[in-house]
Amino acid sequence: MMNSKERVLAAVNHTEPDRVPVDLWALPPITDRLRDHFGVEDDEALWQALGIDLRSVWPEYVGPQLSTFNDGTWTDWWGLRKRMIGPFEEIVEPPLAGAQTVGDVEAHPWPNPDWFDYEGLRPICKTLSQYALVVRDAGPNATCVLRLAMFLRSMERFMMDLVANPDLARAIIRRVEEFYLELDRRIFDAVGDLTDIYFIADDVGVQDGLMISPTMFREFIAPSLRRFIAQAKAYDQRVMYHTCGAVRPLIPDFMEMGVDILNPIQVSAKGMDPAGLKRDFGDALCFHGALDIQRVLSQDTPEDVRAEVERLCQVLGQDGGFILAPTNNVVPETPIENILALYEAVQENTRSQS
Repeated sequence: MMNSKERVLAAVNHTEPDRVPVDLWALPPITDRLRDHFGVEDDEALWQALGIDLRSVWPEYVGPQLSTFNDGTWTDWWGLRKRMIGPFEEIVEPPLAGAQTVGDVEAHPWPNPDWFDYEGLRPICKTLSQYALVVRDAGPNATCVLRLAMFLRSMERFMMDLVANPDLARAIIRRVEEFYLELDRRIFDAVGDLTDIYFIADDVGVQDGLMISPTMFREFIAPSLRRFIAQAKAYDQRVMYHTCGAVRPLIPDFMEMGVDILNPIQVSAKGMDPAGLKRDFGDALCFHGALDIQRVLSQDTPEDVRAEVERLCQVLGQDGGFILAPTNNVVPETPIENILALYEAVQENTRSQS
């Protein structure tokens, strides 16, 4: 029997593992309920109970104390003032909303890669050596360009900047890129010999299409992504790219840039049918996700979930190239029985093959 690292790497390399590897993204109310169900105290024990094959590693923030306010809001290390709405973070004040010039962008207090503990990653990675290790912040700060530019400026203003003020847009992109290139380089220098997958999270799709034109993506966003990917490949990392939505028109671009794993395969979005994606791109791409959280996992029965797991494993898992996971963070209203059915179905399929 393979261990988790071997299983994931086999799938990424398009050879059939002993079973389809599995991952889980979930909001805190779900992980709290799952810990209660299994009677465990921490998330690592929960991942083990579910048979999760991947682990995320990210350096701890040890920089200047971040500001908190009496109204329950706080400022993160990008200067974004935030508050919690249920289990979700919401940006209250985009700090570059009022920027008019490149000088205004440069004057923003940008974060410093010195603010993170890279040495502390090595013992963590060694402890988790049997799992596929993903260089990924499990919160909102995984490597990106477009997503953070929209957070800092606001989505509406940044999209307008791409047309009306491209120099300002490029200035924001440049500062975000510079930070992540240096942060990621230090991570790779510290533990790149122990990690397996490098994660970029930069949504470019919505339910029915792209949120940015292919032309704008190629001109403004792709150059940064190419540099991120080239750096990761120099450290022998596989590259996972996260984007929700109907992104099929850009999949050839992702592949040409060097993406190895595409997440999350939002099957409810236009053009994201698993069979068609496997047929057209499965020789080169490994797919991560595909278990629909909008309906199947949150609204259907455990029997429906099991049937969908079996279907996805047959369609996407043939000859490897598939890591099964929900299509995004599992939402609080999801029945625990459905989540358990997902992972039990995979384990049962493993036993039936052995």
